[in-house]
Amino acid sequence: QSAKAMNRFTKKRDKFENHCLNSMALFTKYQIMLTATRLTYTVAKYNANLVRCFSSIHSTGKIARHQSYPDVTSRPFRSMLYVPASNTRALEKLSKFTFGMKPDSVMYDLEDGVGPASKDEARDNLRQFFRNQKEKDRNPPRHFGLIRVNRMDTPWFEKDTAAVVEFFEEDADNELIHGVILPKIEGWNDVNSVSKHFQDLFGETSPSSPLKDLNYSNPATSPPIISPIPFWAMMETPRAILSASSIASHPSIQGLILGTNDLSKEIRLRPHSHKATRSGLSTSLQVTILAARAYNKLVIDGVYNHFNDDEGFREECNQGKEWGMDGKTLI
Repeated sequence: QSAKAMNRFTKKRDKFENHCLNSMALFTKYQIMLTATRLTYTVAKYNANLVRCFSSIHSTGKIARHQSYPDVTSRPFRSMLYVPASNTRALEKLSKFTFGMKPDSVMYDLEDGVGPASKDEARDNLRQFFRNQKEKDRNPPRHFGLIRVNRMDTPWFEKDTAAVVEFFEEDADNELIHGVILPKIEGWNDVNSVSKHFQDLFGETSPSSPLKDLNYSNPATSPPIISPIPFWAMMETPRAILSASSIASHPSIQGLILGTNDLSKEIRLRPHSHKATRSGLSTSLQVTILAARAYNKLVIDGVYNHFNDDEGFREECNQGKEWGMDGKTLI
């Protein structure tokens, strides 16, 4: 009887163990299916976001042409020449530079280099200059052209940006104009505001970039709004320097340009000798370089004011190069 009882117990035990194993197998299978379902949903949601993002970018030809920014980090930016758009003689000289004297890039200036009474004339000059360049030679070696507009809080901003859009539309092959320089930018939200303005001018309907749905990691609170045109930010105020990382991380920003004259004035530096120590600016310059490098953006050094001092100019160029600058602005 004991043997029979033990046999019955063994059978029940084996049955119970098989039942447990089957239950565990079912539970494991359920977990795998649940995990797969969640993964499929996550991937589908991510793919949908990507599709929405790229369909927005390529919704119209003119937006896609500018919004898929070309990689410019591999091209030389040793020199960036300021050219006031109100100075027709300076504009005409650009086409007369010999190969060795030709700057890598040109800043067509509508801001500080143009007096308040000459703003309209400067835009007209630039319009005529670009049209003449197109007519003169169909395949000339081009400068990397950037247009510096006036600040958003000035009465000239609206006309400047409208003219920029007109220039971009006429320059269908992007031979003459490659971006816009924003002066007195002091943070992420400044870049977003101008980006939204250009979206509206180009007819972009979305209020902000679909990239916000991809959990874009940025310390700023507002999601990025991507401009149809690449931006370069002038770093020329204390707030700009303190926000250098935020500005450089914005997807609309292609490069940073040091405005060392305005920056020196803003932080109340005393006049210094011609020697290239720049001790009072060193922290600001290096912070800007760090921000540019952290986000793989270009960074251009400020001008050297003493243009008759060749040796001092050479020293400051070498200093900027040693610190990590990609080039220098020229007057």
